[in-house]
Amino acid sequence: MEFRYITQIDEAVKSLEAFKEDKYLFIDTEVAVKSFEDIDFFNDKIRLIQIGNYSKIFVYDMFRIPQFSEHLKELLENKGVIGHNLKFDIKFLKTNFGIFPQIVFDTMIASQLLSEDSREKHSLSALSYRLTDNHLDKSQQRSPWGIKNLTEEQLRYAAKDVQVLREIFPVLRDELNRIETPHKATGKIHETFGLDNGVAVVEMAFVPQLADIELRGMPVDEKLLKDMLQKVSTDYQREYIDFVRRYGVDPFSPQKVTNWLTSKLGLKLPTTQKGSLSSQDSALRRYIDREEVRKLLHIRSEKKILDKLKELKAHLINGRIYTQFKQIGAPTGRMASMRPNLQNITRDLRVLFRPPEGKKLIVADYSQIELRIAAEYVNDETMIKAFSEGKDLHRFTASLILGKEYDQITKDERQMAKAINFGLIYGISPRSLMEYARNSYGVDISLKDAQIFHSRFFEVYKGFKSWHDRVKEYLKEHNKMVVYTLLGRRMVVRRFTEAVNFPVQGTGSDLLKMAVVFFGKLKEDRDAGIVNLVHDEIIVECSESIADEIRDILSESMLRAGKILLKKVPVEFEVEIVESWAEK
Repeated sequence: MEFRYITQIDEAVKSLEAFKEDKYLFIDTEVAVKSFEDIDFFNDKIRLIQIGNYSKIFVYDMFRIPQFSEHLKELLENKGVIGHNLKFDIKFLKTNFGIFPQIVFDTMIASQLLSEDSREKHSLSALSYRLTDNHLDKSQQRSPWGIKNLTEEQLRYAAKDVQVLREIFPVLRDELNRIETPHKATGKIHETFGLDNGVAVVEMAFVPQLADIELRGMPVDEKLLKDMLQKVSTDYQREYIDFVRRYGVDPFSPQKVTNWLTSKLGLKLPTTQKGSLSSQDSALRRYIDREEVRKLLHIRSEKKILDKLKELKAHLINGRIYTQFKQIGAPTGRMASMRPNLQNITRDLRVLFRPPEGKKLIVADYSQIELRIAAEYVNDETMIKAFSEGKDLHRFTASLILGKEYDQITKDERQMAKAINFGLIYGISPRSLMEYARNSYGVDISLKDAQIFHSRFFEVYKGFKSWHDRVKEYLKEHNKMVVYTLLGRRMVVRRFTEAVNFPVQGTGSDLLKMAVVFFGKLKEDRDAGIVNLVHDEIIVECSESIADEIRDILSESMLRAGKILLKKVPVEFEVEIVESWAEK
């Protein structure tokens, strides 16, 4: 493998001639960090930038030629960029040099899209071995990149990553292109890389947007967070001591709590799949009228809130919290948030998230989107008609199942129908519906009523009945099944629940990512940016002076995405300008 290590600015500028005719380039970076366990994208520095095409590889030492970044900005923002786990490189390029590539192909994302096995690894070395039979030695990855004179071994390691990228890229692209999708790709990513898979194009366009979201961070009221942490901590300690003194049992010892509930209080507890008695919150809600149980559930709830507040405070930097997203956190394409998780913030903690003076938050979410997607996917005429007439589907389902007028449905009946809708579109049994309604919606349904509602639901929504029957029959015969989202995301499933759930949740994931990509393009250079994503919700921070304009741009982005995927069902969403996340 040949490469050139460049430490002089004249040589660096001249080397760019080699890339003049290329549509895309292969890129990697090596960074000098204080801690590999806690990488600081704002203060750690890029040491090397490796760039290559199919014939040349150059390794640029940015400690020696930092002024070269001006030339790289023009190059990397106007050509296609191929890399592995590019979100990492983009974040460093943006913070170190103000370089923000947006025409990208990420080989890690490509590998995840093609994978049919959740245990499969997607590191560059695993991918290289799987696709080329080459063993990529990564022992130098954590070597000291900040030393004055880099070793020959370090430089060869850096260049090798680029060589591997140019070997695996065409293989991944061609495999993605072999997957038939209903929506053909368009735009710069499609044209630059010859990438025809619509889902892959959306995911690649999403990579730089997600890097930008992570770098912005979520604004937090620092004083309110510290005050709330102190209060909850004090209250929790007092309640914990009081509980132990009064009942003589540790509320966080499952075995002791189970024994106390059954032998002392005489409660009948359900058994888990392993055969042991369950003292989980969901199992205890039926005894909420008992003071002892109420206190136990409350202290557990307080502990969860306290742990979350501690987690948030541990990641607080100058009034902002910077999470990390796993772009494909599930086979459906749903993201996962970690360190800290900003997707599981409870309603009572959302008050903490508010922008600084002169800024506003804009919070948007799609309305009943899973049900809308399911109706379109299954082509259920009754559900499509209800949505087309502007009906609230929970109220509508309650009226059909209970035999009551639409306008006469009570709040409790609508809540019950919510459990029925979300449970039965995914094919749960009457017994599971009974448990799901109680645990997720606080609604008690008898087994007899659950059986009646189950039967009536599928009488009303015949499209779902025939869909479920087809899926069960196919899985019985073949043991596995390939399912697709409305955009064409391919997923291999082996269980009935996955087969009916994945296409709907996956389409929701495609929809959100498309809306984010559209927003990134439409907002252009305006002082606004997305600061968090929660399944079907987008949170934007912007200057107060342009809040109305940004709200309209976000609405347009969500509508565009919706109209691409939903042809028979109208897309509805809410977009509000708020002072804090809690107001939505």
